[in-house]
Amino acid sequence: MAEARLRVRDWVLDAQPIPEPFDFQALPGELWLLVGRVDSGRRELIRSIAGLDRPLAGYLELFGQAVEPLRARALGRLRSQVGVVLEQSGLVPAWSVFENLALLLHYHRLAPIGAVEDYVVNFVESCRVPQTLLPRRASELSPLESAWIALLRALIIKPRLLLVSAYLPRETLAVNYSVWAFFEEVIQPMNMTILVDAGPGALPIGSETRLLVMDQGTLRAAGMAQDLSDHPDALVRHYAGSEYA
Repeated sequence: MAEARLRVRDWVLDAQPIPEPFDFQALPGELWLLVGRVDSGRRELIRSIAGLDRPLAGYLELFGQAVEPLRARALGRLRSQVGVVLEQSGLVPAWSVFENLALLLHYHRLAPIGAVEDYVVNFVESCRVPQTLLPRRASELSPLESAWIALLRALIIKPRLLLVSAYLPRETLAVNYSVWAFFEEVIQPMNMTILVDAGPGALPIGSETRLLVMDQGTLRAAGMAQDLSDHPDALVRHYAGSEYA
């Protein structure tokens, strides 16, 4: 069996009232959609795994390594394999789209200086994003464009784990190209592990869709929708029977 890329044990989110602890693990290539009511703990879970918020308690393991005992440099190397997309795009407004994308290549030394431009252009092309966006300043982008460039910035480092706490837009930047097609054709072939708070109506839920059902800051259930359809919890059954996350 493949080694888990992400594992949490006895995880307690920082919320009031104090939630129940829970365990969860995700394997290479798995896509998990986080579903639940507003303030159910979906985004808090992603932020705590990303190291942006501290849980009240729990054990975190990334790529087979326990996070807690690591020194700063080793922890930095480990987290450099994690792509994170937050509610705010985090793009540098005065920089061009190209500069925002190239920054991570320089920082992680993923391409020689002379090869950065080709790397960015080829990557943007493969994601079916118009190259005409590259010279534009981030401050000039529409909300839709900003959201997609933020996602591309997380993907360009080709992470082993992708955490998305921002709602995905319902449309892409390419005509007649759906968000789900983007995931199937671009993201999933990268064989990364993905946790995504997809937002209302962004991604379809099929019988084999993996769901994390959150409520009141804790994990109510985790599994494929078809396996959760007869769950004793009515809330879990509701999301397992939904058409979209």
